[in-house]
Amino acid sequence: MATWLITGCSTGIGRATVEAVARRGHTVVATARRPETLDDLAAAYPDLVVPLALDVTEEASVDAAVSAALTAVGPVDVLVNNAGIGYFSTIEESDAGDVRAMMEANFWGVARVTTALLPHFRERRAGHILTVSSIAGVRGSVGLGYYCATKFAVSGFMESLAAEVGHLGIKVTVIEPGPVRSLWIPSGAKKEEILPDYEAVMRPFWDRINGLPGKQPGSPEALAEAMLALVDAGEPPLHFIAGAHALAGTRTKIERLTADVDTWENLTRSVDRPAG
Repeated sequence: MATWLITGCSTGIGRATVEAVARRGHTVVATARRPETLDDLAAAYPDLVVPLALDVTEEASVDAAVSAALTAVGPVDVLVNNAGIGYFSTIEESDAGDVRAMMEANFWGVARVTTALLPHFRERRAGHILTVSSIAGVRGSVGLGYYCATKFAVSGFMESLAAEVGHLGIKVTVIEPGPVRSLWIPSGAKKEEILPDYEAVMRPFWDRINGLPGKQPGSPEALAEAMLALVDAGEPPLHFIAGAHALAGTRTKIERLTADVDTWENLTRSVDRPAG
């Protein structure tokens, strides 16, 4: 049996993953800013679920939670970076304070928790770091510019980390789902006012977003089972595209990138200094 540490467990993907991991008989340190939201999980799995307070935006909270986890359960085998928030707006109309808060949670939170556990993983020459990102970390989107920026940052961070720690026996996987049925966006995390110049692209965006709740194709429970399968895999992928929506978006990105590379290859090569 393995020991997992998961962030953002109060709802959605995090909560579903805690339940799936515990049902398998694994120990799981379930964390949330308000650990009382995890009381029912701890009661359902009293010998397996250890609830802890963790605010990924506060370094002291991260350090305290990691220390408490290692004291309570011993070695940690799997880290799941799941905590995060969303924000909807055009880039021009976005509020700088809201955007910085999102970057603090979505990128710096991931970096804090990961680096806090890296010494432990290095010492053991083992560990698997799974980070729940998004198709928004693969391709950009209208209305999600700054959210995409946080997820692209996570992808670059994790790709670099994988290259640095692979020889130490530490595995890294970035999970990139499409829309999943979860409380992804807290109240107030969107900006629906639209400048006239953006009406043509943003009104259809808002129509799609407002019609999504309860209709997202992704299942938190199915994604949790997929994470268990990734951890069980001998050679897990660096990137795991989760769901048909994300798969289609990824293939479109690859096709467009390939077309740009092929179309502009001659100009690309002209930038190099002549050989010799």
